[in-house]
Amino acid sequence: MVEVLRPTAIGRLEELGVNPDSSGVSIVESDPQPQFEEVNTIQRTKRLLPYNHRVMLAASVYLEYIQGQRGLPPQPSYFKTDPYLMRQTYKLALGTFHYIQVIEDLLLDTYFYSSYVQFRQCQSLVAVMLYNLKLLGFKAPRAYQCEFGETVREVQEVHEALIRFKTKFHAAFARCRIKCNAYQEDLLMSNDIRIRYRSCVNTPRHVRVNTLRRNKDQVIMTLENRGYTKIAPLEPWSPFSFYCDPLIEQLLVFSPDSKDDLTNFALVHDGSLQLQDKSTVVAASILHNVISPGGSSSNDDVIVSDIGTGSAACFLAALQSKEGSVLAFGPQPDATEKLLAKSDTLNASNVHIVNEPFLQSSCKDKIFKGVRGILCNPPSSLSGVVDIVELVVEEGEKILPAVAKGPCDTAQLPRYVTTQYLTLKHALSFPKVQSVVFFTRSIHPQESEHVIRKVVDELSESSDDSPFRLVPVDSAVRESVLTNESFYHPLVNMKSIPPDIASKCLRVMPTADLGGFFIASFQRMAVKSSTILERALEKGTLGGDPSKASANAKKHKKNKKAAKKLKVDSAMDPTTASMIKVRGKSRKSARKK
Repeated sequence: MVEVLRPTAIGRLEELGVNPDSSGVSIVESDPQPQFEEVNTIQRTKRLLPYNHRVMLAASVYLEYIQGQRGLPPQPSYFKTDPYLMRQTYKLALGTFHYIQVIEDLLLDTYFYSSYVQFRQCQSLVAVMLYNLKLLGFKAPRAYQCEFGETVREVQEVHEALIRFKTKFHAAFARCRIKCNAYQEDLLMSNDIRIRYRSCVNTPRHVRVNTLRRNKDQVIMTLENRGYTKIAPLEPWSPFSFYCDPLIEQLLVFSPDSKDDLTNFALVHDGSLQLQDKSTVVAASILHNVISPGGSSSNDDVIVSDIGTGSAACFLAALQSKEGSVLAFGPQPDATEKLLAKSDTLNASNVHIVNEPFLQSSCKDKIFKGVRGILCNPPSSLSGVVDIVELVVEEGEKILPAVAKGPCDTAQLPRYVTTQYLTLKHALSFPKVQSVVFFTRSIHPQESEHVIRKVVDELSESSDDSPFRLVPVDSAVRESVLTNESFYHPLVNMKSIPPDIASKCLRVMPTADLGGFFIASFQRMAVKSSTILERALEKGTLGGDPSKASANAKKHKKNKKAAKKLKVDSAMDPTTASMIKVRGKSRKSARKK
């Protein structure tokens, strides 16, 4: 297990040469359970100064974490009370990372560190503040004064130094754009990062109604009393509006301007609303509809191979009846308590956390005798995610290094593909399971269709009497989420996708409204009646001589092998088949002699 370093914010300030006692800055956790007051109206005030001293300092720490220079830092205290500043911190760290090469070239071109040698010890802070200066057009902004009167001396000194060099930075940036023939600034980024940035403009927010707490009508009434407007699905967005998803009954889709208000909404904190990506809701719904046709509650147990943040497991718990359990595998050692607290908040009492990896579980364990469905969601590259800031808000900062490198980063693909293949094969080995839904948030065929192709080929060669078969995804789901308008199509080699696999699976490419994901559904085929009778005769449960029954069974198996061999011979050309037969006769005659 990799040890995660958690340095304190005070230590970070001391590294920057700031006296914590005199700075008045507090970015460590103060109240683990802050109190949220119910507000009757939406906070519509426009934030004119998003970046302050605390944001700059926290963004520089997260930049070092993304670059692998330090372990996971502790969350600043303002994350719990100000979701707007939390998102701006993530945006600033990620934006700096994506422009880091340009920023380093500007610092070298202007000889900034030759004039300010003391700032070499805080290069991440300099990079973050220079990126923010670029966003402002290299114009002198208002001083980075914190909203609560808190200042950091080191941040102020870096700000003043950058302002003195702003003309040099502006000229160096213009030369950089001319050199790279970048008539637009985002052309300085890599192609896949640029496509992601353009796709995530004005993305809506998906929120699930937790029916274990409140019903949908109560939630809608509360939202309308708060100031939200309910609109039709195809109607243009109005300020702070939402509509009901036509596919998933429990899903609400909110306008882009409501993200900050929803994060700090009381219904979210008491578990009545759950911020959740639509792709996980679709995958869980497909599994539930297969094991419970008609959408009724099921008493059967289901498995979630990777619990992650627990959102998919809690949604399955809401779909299941109280008699059915959801077994969720593989939580991180330090995340078990948070997941238990989340399940209590969402009132998902039938979610049971298994503190071991799914691949280490035994499919013959008695605890799995009631399992009928498995949501196989192994780790993936998350290349289909469009709005990575919202993903980090939902799933935590641990995924920052993985999602920051862009959707075309294939360095970790072999590791992901191996894990996905082994996880799917293990899920299909459970004897009582009737349905397995494979789900990834990836655009790469290596993590989706190619894995399914390999498993399907192995299933076709299996001698199991009741094997799994790949079945088409529900047409209603396919028609509601598929779209042809996506910037991501040039990034994927669609010719490498097997047509027979693609026709049965669900591949959704990322758009401005929905992230990309892949879903494949496997179902166990019914056992043939002849096979059941043969097994009963072999065991002697239907009477008769068991020895004769076993002999008949062996004869039947011998005939099946002969028929299979004949089928192979017929597929060959006549010359090759005759050569094999002649060789077979000569071997038999040699044995007789």
